[in-house]
Amino acid sequence: MTTATITFRVDAGEREELVARAERDKVSLSDYIRVRLGLRGEGPHAGDGEAMSGTDDRAIQAQLADHEERLSALEADRARVAATR
Repeated sequence: MTTATITFRVDAGEREELVARAERDKVSLSDYIRVRLGLRGEGPHAGDGEAMSGTDDRAIQAQLADHEERLSALEADRARVAATR
């Protein structure tokens, strides 16, 4: 198995936002970022080491899909507000 590291910089406000979104979706920050990049998440929240069942995986996928819908709506609202300025 090969691994690679991706590094990106965010300001403190962006990091807080990412952490809050990951906590809301009940996934680790690392998995949240991996999924946002289109990669597969590595495991359960907080790295508790327990294997996830298929049910847990489906629940997380549903949460992430819901998050994507909410994020898209927020980004559309932000674009609309920016266009009116």
